[in-house]
Amino acid sequence: MIMGITACLIIGSMSGCSSKENGNSQSNQKEQTIQTNQTEEEISENEDVKNEEELQPTTVTVDYAEAFQSIQGCAVILNSENNTYTFYNEDKCRTRVSPNSSFKVISALIGIHNQVITSEDSKMEYDGMNYPVDAWNADLRLEDAFRSSCIWYFRKVIDEVGQETIQEELNKLDYGNCDISEWSGSGVNSFPELNGFWIESSLMISPIEQVEVLHKIMEGETIYTKSEIEILKSIMLLEASDSKKIYGKTGTGTDGTAWFIGFVEKENTNIYFAIYLDDDSSNEISGIKAQEIAFNILEE
Repeated sequence: MIMGITACLIIGSMSGCSSKENGNSQSNQKEQTIQTNQTEEEISENEDVKNEEELQPTTVTVDYAEAFQSIQGCAVILNSENNTYTFYNEDKCRTRVSPNSSFKVISALIGIHNQVITSEDSKMEYDGMNYPVDAWNADLRLEDAFRSSCIWYFRKVIDEVGQETIQEELNKLDYGNCDISEWSGSGVNSFPELNGFWIESSLMISPIEQVEVLHKIMEGETIYTKSEIEILKSIMLLEASDSKKIYGKTGTGTDGTAWFIGFVEKENTNIYFAIYLDDDSSNEISGIKAQEIAFNILEE
């Protein structure tokens, strides 16, 4: 309606209407336009409030103690279809910790976006060092490096992308505290090539933030293109059936901590999750254990 009134005013002036003769008419039209604007603004505001209320997430607390098998930790699951967060030990899910190797999801995507790596077959050359994991002692493709969680491969990717670009993209993702100040890492591993800001160092993120970052990426709410995300998904894929696909990445710390983050892709929705273990009294802690717990929960 606003557009119609405005168009009449423009047409009137172009037709040579005398401002003196039509002064009262134009004034009335102006008043009507202002009133119409106010009415539509009020309607828009009401709609915005309604939309915000509809978008407000629902939170549910559950007891996954049986799935965790007495191991200390937490779980957060986001159902994107109904915007529902399910928590086990919510306070711990909101506490920032080191991402460790779960960060390879992000470093892979940033590397792909900046063309340091361009496909699942992008290769990095082995430097001849005798690393503690046999699978790391060879030239590696992106897919192999991701699945074996090879630190030196992604250290090279991150160094080639560069500190300024990494900082910019983490800021855009709102990735935890976005702190990469300890670029070379804390020295927790004996090899310099096996250290970095994401390994028990300056970068920190909470389980709920992990879920939110994954959600933004996979729902197309970031700078990354569909083709870039498809490469990432191909290396994250763990299981596939006619009804669903499960994607994920593990991470294991040196201090009784471990991660498994990812999502389940179904026909109508994605379900995002982060499992975090923090129990230095147990010798079972690993990313694989976190993955096992996640699969048990997802089956429920």
